[in-house]
Amino acid sequence: MLRIQRELLAELLLSFVLSALVVTAVVFLGVMLRFVRDGGGALGAAALWTLLPNMAPVALSYSVPFAWLTATAFVVGRWSSDHELMALSTAGVHLRTLAVPLIAFGILLGVAGMYYNGWEVPIKNREMRARLRDYLPRFLSSLRGTERSVAFDRGRLSFERWDEESRKLLGVELDRRDGDGHLKEKVVAASLRLEHVTTAEGEEGLRLGFDDAFVMSTPRGGAEMSWRGRHGVVVGHVERVGASVGFNEFFGGQRWAARPRDLTIGELLYANENRGMVRGTHRDVRIALHGRLANGAAAFFLGLFALSMAMALPPSSHRVRDFVLTAAPAVLTFYPLQIAGPTLARSGAVSPWLIMWLPNALLLLGSVFLLRKAFRR
Repeated sequence: MLRIQRELLAELLLSFVLSALVVTAVVFLGVMLRFVRDGGGALGAAALWTLLPNMAPVALSYSVPFAWLTATAFVVGRWSSDHELMALSTAGVHLRTLAVPLIAFGILLGVAGMYYNGWEVPIKNREMRARLRDYLPRFLSSLRGTERSVAFDRGRLSFERWDEESRKLLGVELDRRDGDGHLKEKVVAASLRLEHVTTAEGEEGLRLGFDDAFVMSTPRGGAEMSWRGRHGVVVGHVERVGASVGFNEFFGGQRWAARPRDLTIGELLYANENRGMVRGTHRDVRIALHGRLANGAAAFFLGLFALSMAMALPPSSHRVRDFVLTAAPAVLTFYPLQIAGPTLARSGAVSPWLIMWLPNALLLLGSVFLLRKAFRR
């Protein structure tokens, strides 16, 4: 009996490792392409290679649950298609004997996934954003097109080009407006240096250092133009840089506030009890908290459903069809609900813990029903 369990588990683990490698590579490619897109083309091959240790954990958090589902559906489905499960059952081996080690390993994966999603992934996310801030010159030098502008929350900066040698923007013009949209200050300068700074209030932003600058201010008495040579301006939130929307996250061009997805489980628990400690609402904190745990435990529920479906289906010689019937219901149930969960939770119609755990709960109910059916047969 132990030998049969070991054979099944060994085949399953081998298939799981191979599936995880393939799926992780695909997910990693998707994450990498997203960073390239958000970085406006600034991140080349060398930069991405240095970011690999920080990007890999994010890819693994998505790939491991799907890899465990795929491995379980493939291996147990093959045993069923080859009538091995029927032969073992005829020999007096209860299917429960085969299911227990797979369920136990799935529990280990679920617990490890919750820990991994709860602590390792947010820490790596923060490290990766810190690394990405080193690529500001590359980012600016990659700007293409005719727009060449930076839109702030209360202003707009236009420039002719980025000079790689001097690391400055050349031919710049800045408009700064007040809260009502009225022009407050206009700067025309030969060049501009960008610096990442922290204000006296502890907020982060960008310092614009102008050289050979004409500055026009608009006090109540009327507009005044003056030559200042050098002029410094600190701005906060950057809404857009050229065709990219990733400037804020990558280069610290906004007043910094911790986001729920960058906090560990311990920090989220603290923020849940002390409202207003992070950027976003209290509901966002609860969505992140339950979503992190539910997604981490997903491997167990996906694998359990694939196991129960493979055992409940009648044996046949159509392996591909059986694999699709085993895996597709879990995929079509779990992932759409997982994607829609945060949006539904933010609407306030459903409690965050309920909607974030709903995909796992549905898979668990379906698994219990199918396992009872398989065991009785």
